[in-house]
Amino acid sequence: MNFLRKYNLKKRWKRIKRTLVTFTICILLALIAGAGLPISQMVQSLLTTPGSVEVLEENSSTEEETDSVQTSLLEQIRSSGKSLSVSLEKNYVCGTETVILGDFTPEEIVALMMQHPGWTGYVEAGDELVVQETVDDLSPHCKENAYMSLDKEGNLTLFDGKPKEEKAIRTFFQLDIGSMETSLPAGVLEQLQDGIRVQDIEEYNSVLSTFGDYAVAPVGKIVE
Repeated sequence: MNFLRKYNLKKRWKRIKRTLVTFTICILLALIAGAGLPISQMVQSLLTTPGSVEVLEENSSTEEETDSVQTSLLEQIRSSGKSLSVSLEKNYVCGTETVILGDFTPEEIVALMMQHPGWTGYVEAGDELVVQETVDDLSPHCKENAYMSLDKEGNLTLFDGKPKEEKAIRTFFQLDIGSMETSLPAGVLEQLQDGIRVQDIEEYNSVLSTFGDYAVAPVGKIVE
């Protein structure tokens, strides 16, 4: 993973330099405005950041949907008036883990869900409640067994175990192998073909970020 860290340090430095340039421009524009000089509409439009507003709106929408789902679930549990066997399904970026929490009365379930506003869930088979939690991390199993490599079609793929075992978990995007061969340091492509171990979310994101630059098409929806 050393080459990935070095590569991403260079990318971070480029982003930092862009940020410093933007900051300097903002200072200059503030001085110009303070002096009463006009600022062109075009320059003002370049300094707006609609993307960040979109992200905030998207996050807000997601939170509202989660709240709505949880409210509906709690109403269903209250109206049933019976105890349920509760299990927690933890959905990781890579992997899923289920933990049996035990039997709970409707009041206890409501209290539990109120303590975890991000949880959603569903009632299964009438007497079992499965609550779901999204975790921005790799599951313990993935931390021990996950590899990033290429599938037979040249797609960047997450594998459970060595790539030669062909236990694909997730397919991300197709890679431009020719561009990688001419741009990346010697041996990097071979290492990817053999499989790169990812042991935590930082390494997982680092691999995606590094090889995302060589996606054949713009990186979009992940294929499960």
